[in-house]
Amino acid sequence: MSAGWHSRKAENASAAPPGATEQMSSPSSPRKTHSRPCCTAILVANRRTWMSVLRRIDSGLDMVESCVTVAMKLVGPLLILAALGLISFCTYTFFTDAIPNMDAGPLTKVSESCVGLVLLANALYNYAKAALSDPGTPPNFDDALDSAVESDMPKPRKCLKCNRCKPTRAHHCRVCRRCVLKMDHHCPWINNCVGFANYRYFCLFMLFLYASCAFVVCVLSVHFWHLAFPPVVALGLGVHRHHDHYVRLSMQSESHILTTFVICFSVMLALSMLGGFHMYLVLTNQTTIEFQFNMGRRREARKNGEFYRNPFDLGRRRNFQEVFGPSPFIGFRWMLPCLAQRPAGNGMDFPSLRAGIAGIVV
Repeated sequence: MSAGWHSRKAENASAAPPGATEQMSSPSSPRKTHSRPCCTAILVANRRTWMSVLRRIDSGLDMVESCVTVAMKLVGPLLILAALGLISFCTYTFFTDAIPNMDAGPLTKVSESCVGLVLLANALYNYAKAALSDPGTPPNFDDALDSAVESDMPKPRKCLKCNRCKPTRAHHCRVCRRCVLKMDHHCPWINNCVGFANYRYFCLFMLFLYASCAFVVCVLSVHFWHLAFPPVVALGLGVHRHHDHYVRLSMQSESHILTTFVICFSVMLALSMLGGFHMYLVLTNQTTIEFQFNMGRRREARKNGEFYRNPFDLGRRRNFQEVFGPSPFIGFRWMLPCLAQRPAGNGMDFPSLRAGIAGIVV
């Protein structure tokens, strides 16, 4: 009985089609074949979702960037007016409240007035040159390409945003919407970029503004001390403030002197940090943008046990002359741009420690 049953089972198995035996042996195979397309569809859907999210984030960042650009363009002229207003107020206080009420002779008053006028004239001159001068615009890419082909030079780089030539150390300013030669940064206080052609005016403006503020603080220090900390004398049972000849001023003059002293002292502190940083950049032949890149490169070199040096660093003397011209430092002619020689170069090529002329992309 059992033998017959086993023989019929074998006959049925042999008579069954080949696909049926495969399906019977692996009943879970149809599920696997259907699960693979399902997983692929899920991955594709997730990828599309993330791509749409990234596109929205990118469009949002572009909108924020455009808003910041518009705000910088609007804020720039207002900051220039604010700077000129502060300079005018401090100048008015110095010549109408401080100098006439000094306990000094006419010669001292005249000499201090002349020193103040010289510092003010140099500060305003360099401020105007930094704000109104072209920081350095690269040539059109087509013109640069034609000249490179004629002189058998390497093909120049092209900026994809302004379609201009993008030489070494040039960067595209998003506010000005153009490339700037040896761009340092965009300064809203001058409503202009700081680059190859006006960097020395920017540095000299900070120098003369610092000197002007320091001079005003020194002249007003006696007035400020007696106004802020007036000496007292005891008369009978009461204590009365004692005002000597330094502080016999009107209430308006007192408020002007106090406000001017605070403004000049605050500007001195700010310029001590900003001017010190740019002095370091000048002596090491870096821009603010290159300083940020070089920090990362030094960090990577330190991890690899190597030493990184800025390729444009030619030594302090030559670095200084690249910004302020070949005039000697001790002669102080470099402080007067109208008398000093212009810096060498055209902003397109720069001497470098590597291969003579820098072809390094920065």
